[in-house]
Amino acid sequence: MGGVSTILRSQTIMLLPSGLCAQLEFFSKIVRRFDMPIHVDSHCHIFTQRIVRDMKMRPKLVHELKLNVDRAFDRLEPRVLHEYAEEHDIDLCLLLPTARSDKVIEENRRFIGFTRKYSRLRTLATLHPLMSNAEEEIRFVLDSGVPGFKFSSFSQKFDICSPEFAFLLEKVERIGNICKTSPVLVFDTFDKGVEFFGADPEHITSPKKLSILVQSHPGLRFLAAHMGGLMHDFDRMRRDLAPASNLFLDTSNAAHTLTEDQFTELLRSFGAHHVLFGTDWPWFDATSERVRIGGLMRKADYSQDEQDSVLGGNALRLFGFEL
Repeated sequence: MGGVSTILRSQTIMLLPSGLCAQLEFFSKIVRRFDMPIHVDSHCHIFTQRIVRDMKMRPKLVHELKLNVDRAFDRLEPRVLHEYAEEHDIDLCLLLPTARSDKVIEENRRFIGFTRKYSRLRTLATLHPLMSNAEEEIRFVLDSGVPGFKFSSFSQKFDICSPEFAFLLEKVERIGNICKTSPVLVFDTFDKGVEFFGADPEHITSPKKLSILVQSHPGLRFLAAHMGGLMHDFDRMRRDLAPASNLFLDTSNAAHTLTEDQFTELLRSFGAHHVLFGTDWPWFDATSERVRIGGLMRKADYSQDEQDSVLGGNALRLFGFEL
């Protein structure tokens, strides 16, 4: 009957005046929203061709991370992500920019601009401990309704346990209090930056270093990408990064690098309300990742409500997004 009623409803609407037709379409969308769980992709990138070409030149890394590099070349424009979300019932996609110190403001404005043009896109901003005018930028970002900041310390070339970064986090927390918000800080947790990109070992966001920040800043909320440690030693990660009330994980890429038992152990340990669905677009997409993550959640004995929280509800609550 559902399919029949949909057909009848659409045929009836076509016979009504255009104004009433638009109103009924609007309320129809609301009804459908209450009937369907919210889906949010909490880990997306808008890369340049240069970045994707650079990754393709590292076949060993591409193989280990299971990246869909060739497909990524067709997914570099924010419009493509927005259209994909519309076609595949993804309500919101969260963009995660990073930049070197002298490009932070330019990159933040660019990504905020994407969200004003495409209704299904949201964004975080980025910061750098060596940037100038950090306080003004933090205030601008939070006043703009952007709920937090993304850091990729190995590519941005700084140590998250340095005095400079501690000073930056103090500013974020203080200005967040002034703005009556608790900013969310997302950290890339890629462990192989030294091996594949020649990064300084001190610039790697290790689970141990991230745990220090989580404990030192209870007024901030932390999201460790890739289930806490992409290509880290699993036993060390489990020892060094313990669950905490202000610590969350996202699923991006991790189901391709962890074993099923390792992934489900993290699901059980951190709990359904501290895990967010993310794909690592453009390397992966929601169509296949929802199936993969859904199977792992069922293996971890998550209820349907808990699975829905991971797929979208947790992101709405953590970031304060509205549809």
